[in-house]
Amino acid sequence: MMFTKSNKYDFDFVKENMMGPNSIKILEEVSESLKLEKDMRILDLGCGRGLTSIFLAKEYDVIVFATDLWISATDNYERIKSMGLEDKIIPIHAEAHDLPFANEFFDAAICIDAYNYFGAEKII
Repeated sequence: MMFTKSNKYDFDFVKENMMGPNSIKILEEVSESLKLEKDMRILDLGCGRGLTSIFLAKEYDVIVFATDLWISATDNYERIKSMGLEDKIIPIHAEAHDLPFANEFFDAAICIDAYNYFGAEKII
């Protein structure tokens, strides 16, 4: 894979905001199998510092709900504003098992390199 989309991003910005493996490269590969269309509502669950949300908004012109428990919505909003994407990305601070969204609100949900933190927990 050539990673033509993710290779366009500033290396230092990506490196500074990674919280594990290069999530935008992973997302670029995953997104090849998704049918993402302009203005779709996407839940980016476990978005970390928002790299995947930024990638989705810039590359697919979708509306992203950047949701994370460990990184504050305010911190992510500052990064989002620095990229000029405040009209495309809504930062949310929430726990994966207690999301404040209506059923069937999203067109798609993604989770890159975060599912292992909450996906195996039993929900009562």
